[in-house]
Amino acid sequence: DTGWQELPGCQAVAGTGCDFSSAISEYYDAHYVRVRAQAGPLLSPWSKVLEMVPEQVAQIGPPGLELQSTNGVVKVMVSPPEANQRKKMWIDNLSFKYNLVFWENSSHAQLQSKNIFPVDTIDGLAPDSTYCFKVQANLPKEGKQGLFSPTSCVKTTQKVNDSLCPTNLSILALNMKFQLLWNSQENQDVNYNVQYLLGFWKKLHDDYSDKWLSVPRCENITSTWCNFSSIITTTGFHYLRVQAREGHNKSCFSKEVRVDPLKTNGIGPPGVRLDLSDTLLHILISPPGGAEDEVMRDHYDLSYRILYWKNSSDMKEEVKQKEVKQTIATVPDVSPSTLYCVKVQAFSEPYNKSSAYSQQECIHTPAGTPLPLVIFGIFMGALLVVLLVATPLVFVLYQAYNKIKYVFFPSCQPPLNIEGLGARPFSSPYLSAAAEESVENCCVIESMVTEEGNQIVFTDYKHSNQSSRDSGNYSNDDNTSGSKGSKETLDKEMV
Repeated sequence: DTGWQELPGCQAVAGTGCDFSSAISEYYDAHYVRVRAQAGPLLSPWSKVLEMVPEQVAQIGPPGLELQSTNGVVKVMVSPPEANQRKKMWIDNLSFKYNLVFWENSSHAQLQSKNIFPVDTIDGLAPDSTYCFKVQANLPKEGKQGLFSPTSCVKTTQKVNDSLCPTNLSILALNMKFQLLWNSQENQDVNYNVQYLLGFWKKLHDDYSDKWLSVPRCENITSTWCNFSSIITTTGFHYLRVQAREGHNKSCFSKEVRVDPLKTNGIGPPGVRLDLSDTLLHILISPPGGAEDEVMRDHYDLSYRILYWKNSSDMKEEVKQKEVKQTIATVPDVSPSTLYCVKVQAFSEPYNKSSAYSQQECIHTPAGTPLPLVIFGIFMGALLVVLLVATPLVFVLYQAYNKIKYVFFPSCQPPLNIEGLGARPFSSPYLSAAAEESVENCCVIESMVTEEGNQIVFTDYKHSNQSSRDSGNYSNDDNTSGSKGSKETLDKEMV
């Protein structure tokens, strides 16, 4: 109980209500309130504690309303709730949406309702008639509806007939290219000036009459159309109006037309190109507006609906359909010697928009090749490739093997008695060696005479080649004479 405080201005009040706005510190925090009665010296017990969050229980108060009637229309100016309060519950005035209710002040009046901006105009009213208006401020996101303002009435005036004033404004938009069209009431030589207003100005409570700007290249034009693509952005919305001028006479401004670029814009048909490879039909799609149009590609999240069929005089096949996200699609297993036709439609699911179908594109598939021949051709081609690659590789490896074997494992070995002489090996053919000396061939012939047949048997011993180092005991002359002596002895024995 020590934390409770008395509400200023709410002590010993005689009524059954109390304004404790001054005690509210934070509108989003919980507050607790209790009450008790007092009669003379008697005090009642405290009531049950009421828990309250001001922002949740507070109602939106009535906004202010001002009316101005001129040239057959009524200009409405709305001020936000709490406009004159120093302390405000609703700080963000731009979040309010205003609902205007109006009716003709007569016995057969019918209520009309319209969502308006803080500064707006109401046209289409009967001239010289009294109309009554009231407005409320709402917060749709929070589900809150405010109280209506007091009713205000105003009498309409006659609308001045202006033969120069442009009429029937319309927007033609395709692939983010925007044109404004209008009608001229008279076939006169007049000039037109097109103006635009950024939409956020209408959300403010200030007068925006001086915020209108001229559209570039649409000033003092004689045509009844204007290309205003240069002012369009993908954020926000715009308003357009037209004024005519003949000499020094200016017409009234036309009715305003609203442009919400991504909603107003239309999607054009995509481009299509066909290509063939083996048994596949490739469909190449160009996005609406061209590949360089980033707005169409990035903001609409485009998908593509493809229709394809066989176009043959002797057979009629149903149209097949497929949907893709990418700009390349493939139709498998196409028949040979067949005319295939394709057309494509672009669509955007987020914006519920779709384009017209592209022009029909056709392509004739070539005559087919029997499958066994195709397989055989593929096999032979692969085999040829393997041979072309493997043959040089095997040749190179074989040559490398021979070189390695010749260097490290030579086939000719030196004699055992000189193997390892000196510090340098003699097994490598690339190592330097002394010049070879002359080699002599020697043989020994032995004779034997048998007693039985007096036959002579010759035995021939062949000796291996010897180097000049082993032939030092014999000179060439000795060898020659020795050979001759041996021959004479042999002849004598034979005799």
